Amino acid sequence: KLIFALAAVGIIWGTTFLGIRVAVETIPPWFVTSIRQGLAGLIMMIILLSKKELKWIGWENFKHQFVASVAMLVIANGFTTVAEQAIPSGLASVISAMAPILIFLGSILFKLQKPSLKGFIGVIIGFSGVVFIFKDGLASFLDADYRIGMMFMAFAITAWAGGTIYTKIHGNKSKNIIL
Repeated sequence: KLIFALAAVGIIWGTTFLGIRVAVETIPPWFVTSIRQGLAGLIMMIILLSKKELKWIGWENFKHQFVASVAMLVIANGFTTVAEQAIPSGLASVISAMAPILIFLGSILFKLQKPSLKGFIGVIIGFSGVVFIFKDGLASFLDADYRIGMMFMAFAITAWAGGTIYTKIHGNKSKNIIL
């Protein structure tokens, strides 16, 4: 099961950036991200309805879910899609792989976890793996034509890290799926 799960994550996550890059060549980026998130939400709703687990979480939890959703889905995924109009998908992947480092450092800053060598090594190994896969495209970081796209990606990973940290602070302790 573990190997299958890792392979599925690798294939699905790994092809996301390529899929976005191909899509934004013919479809406006905000439409692409709306389709992606809309379909994902529909699939999750169908799963929750079929399991009879779709329940109202209350206004307070809704507020927290809304903030995290705007940060992670609208800003992070939306800006990533916008960025991929201007940068190669490999460069977007490498920049996106910096998000766990920001989350790790932000979690320490907000005292959600203690600094640990094991945690730091883990996020560096994960980032290094992505860098290794896309090592041939690392020169793209120096290409001035990609500045705007890299700026959008910087906002995207910052929003993703912020949404993740916000969720750690304000997470709902429900058995239901939490977005």
